[in-house]
Amino acid sequence: MGVGNSRLARWLRLGAVVTLPFASLLPDAAQASCTANSAETRLQSFCLIEESKGKLMLRETLMALDSRIKREGYARGLGLPGHAAAHTSTFSVTPILDYSSNVNGGNPARPLVLGELTFDGDPDFYRKEGVLAGVGASTSGRLIYGPGRYADYSIGASYLHSPGNDAAITRVSLNACSKNQIVALWFVDACASGSRIDRELSDDLSRAVTLSAVRLLKQDSSYHQFKGGLRRAFAVDYDQNQFVFGIETIRPRGVYTSIEGSIGEAIENELATRQSLSATIGTTFGKRPLRATLSLSHSDGGKLLGIDRADQSQSISVSYTLTPRLTLSLGYRQTDSSIDYFDDAEPTFGIQFAPIAF
Repeated sequence: MGVGNSRLARWLRLGAVVTLPFASLLPDAAQASCTANSAETRLQSFCLIEESKGKLMLRETLMALDSRIKREGYARGLGLPGHAAAHTSTFSVTPILDYSSNVNGGNPARPLVLGELTFDGDPDFYRKEGVLAGVGASTSGRLIYGPGRYADYSIGASYLHSPGNDAAITRVSLNACSKNQIVALWFVDACASGSRIDRELSDDLSRAVTLSAVRLLKQDSSYHQFKGGLRRAFAVDYDQNQFVFGIETIRPRGVYTSIEGSIGEAIENELATRQSLSATIGTTFGKRPLRATLSLSHSDGGKLLGIDRADQSQSISVSYTLTPRLTLSLGYRQTDSSIDYFDDAEPTFGIQFAPIAF
């Protein structure tokens, strides 16, 4: 069975294909290159379809590709029987084992020095470090409402406890994105997100809405997703407008790269992120996923008793999938503040277990 060239190139516009003679079998390496990464499913599907042009495919491969196209909202897919459900969802539970240098949301255990003034903190409000264990639960799904148009959503919550400190961290998150094809290979995404982290001495709340334009593009043997738009971020004490951009790329031999950044407006008398940049590269080592991420950010505008505050932050992390159900991550993060009290540097590590889906 096979997939033809002409209409396949326009799959995002028509959602239909024809069958033509073929020259070669779609290799497993090409399929793995498109899917063995954390790229957005829209980009993965684009890669798979382009790699399928003029190839002879096994029935199992053809059925999988047909299912992917239908999940992108194109009801006819490759013309095989069956259709994608208008709404699909999954529920999962994940055991969590983590480490935090601040399980209680406290302050640095050192004096605050501002010019010639020195303030000693209350030891009861010092930060505590420790190992955390707990469980997380999440539900995610997709609602298809038109050709190339669907909404993805996820809701998650977790509870972690640090036995050595008798402290707990509760996290709640919500993400929803409406993805809409406008013309072939062009989309408009409207997204909303929110998160809350509740600890003994702090309660952090953040929300944001984003409107962005998206373009899919093939260049040589690589597949790109370009994204740019505007975000409105809502913090506890202020709101901020940001320009956001990103480039996701699936490269040959299963290499994946991603660059994301933001430029935010200045907020008077509030420490706000002005620029951020994050770069990720993913590949396989020993046939298992390996990822590395470098993040940089600059914040300014803050004041403490009339003293200006600006922070420069950097972090690097590497994760490796040891087994299909176990991933280990190691890293380092550092913050250099214009007020030394807020300087910070520490290693990071974590163990991620695969979700148990229901």
